[in-house]
Amino acid sequence: MIKYFRRTRYSSLSSRKTGKYLKYAIGEIILVVIGILLALQINNWNEHRKEQKELKSIYQEIVFDLDSDIQELTTILEGFQKTRPVFDKVFSDARTVELLDNGLSRIIAGNPATGLNTSGIERLKNISSKDTLSMKIIDTYNEMENIYILPVEKRLHKIGTDLSTVFRDNYDWYPEWMSKRITKDNSSPELQNYFVNDREYRHYVIEYGYQVYTNYLPRVEYYISELRVLRSEIKNKIGKS
Repeated sequence: MIKYFRRTRYSSLSSRKTGKYLKYAIGEIILVVIGILLALQINNWNEHRKEQKELKSIYQEIVFDLDSDIQELTTILEGFQKTRPVFDKVFSDARTVELLDNGLSRIIAGNPATGLNTSGIERLKNISSKDTLSMKIIDTYNEMENIYILPVEKRLHKIGTDLSTVFRDNYDWYPEWMSKRITKDNSSPELQNYFVNDREYRHYVIEYGYQVYTNYLPRVEYYISELRVLRSEIKNKIGKS
């Protein structure tokens, strides 16, 4: 088509038909512009296909990350639900030596440390084509990492390590506590007296328990629910793509 316009344009020019020459010159320019626009459109379409293919791959990876994180948070939640009766006894100052069999001496020693799986999230952050769901996923993980889950776990860990340091520096039964699982039948009277009667330990447990049951666990429950919703939305998105 362009060759036709070019031949006609040259013929008009040689015949001194300026009006025809301009008409066919403009037609040639229009065809060139249309060709460029079509090429750009095809290129954009191909780039969009590549981005959507990559996004689908990222979403598939994030589904596995979500499954792992949901399971880990659920395990943490269930663990603290099981130890709640022991905390309640300490809160109400109703400790007994029998509670040693239920982990009284270590209820703030095993601190939660969620290992959020973020490899898929990091891939998602690095692509330019982000949809509403992508931003929702990124925002949710940013909240867990920087505000509501990991920072609280760090505070809990500090309470536990501070107390362990107190044990090490001040009490002769520290090696005993470190070396075995403490029960009422295998522990010294000095150790038992501390965990059953000492105000210092009760205050540490109250501080720790307050953080866990009024701050941490409600957020854990919330994000388990949120991650399940995200998983469902991602699966739905993948199914439609």
